[in-house]
Amino acid sequence: MMQDLKVIKSKEEPDGIVRLVQVTPNQAEEMRALLVEAAEWMVGNDLRHWTPDLFTLDSIRKYFDNRDIYMVYLNESPAGLFTLQGDDPAYWGALNDKAYGYLHRLTVGRAYRKRGLSSWMIDAAEEIVIAAGKRGLRLDCITHSPKLNEFYQGLGFTHLGVTDMGDRKVNLYQR
Repeated sequence: MMQDLKVIKSKEEPDGIVRLVQVTPNQAEEMRALLVEAAEWMVGNDLRHWTPDLFTLDSIRKYFDNRDIYMVYLNESPAGLFTLQGDDPAYWGALNDKAYGYLHRLTVGRAYRKRGLSSWMIDAAEEIVIAAGKRGLRLDCITHSPKLNEFYQGLGFTHLGVTDMGDRKVNLYQR
């Protein structure tokens, strides 16, 4: 349960308290539910990025091998998540730099969208990597979603390049 986890950051909302916690594999099912919901939305909106079959419990549990996983709860309900890793050679190739933290799987549950949680989570992720001695935060974003790319640029991320992943191209951003 969320109450057993250390709260990293919180804020008050009109309908409760939003809390960011670092989770353990015990929250894998909650993570899976959020990721599958996001993947179903992507498939329904022809974004060709995530598909529900990517998110098995086994695959999610493997995230804990090389990532730190953070979830956002509104009161006791899972509202979003993101992962952080210390490097990302698969996406960043020659630009990979362990002096940065790498954000992945940023997800907000549909019932919790339009509240500013994504930008709040990104700010929290940056605070976490800076506190760990990193120079900043990096992320990748599919090139075929102009709205999502504009969102990251609007948050002050600088475009550093494009990586061809074979089945898709991703923009590389840093802040």
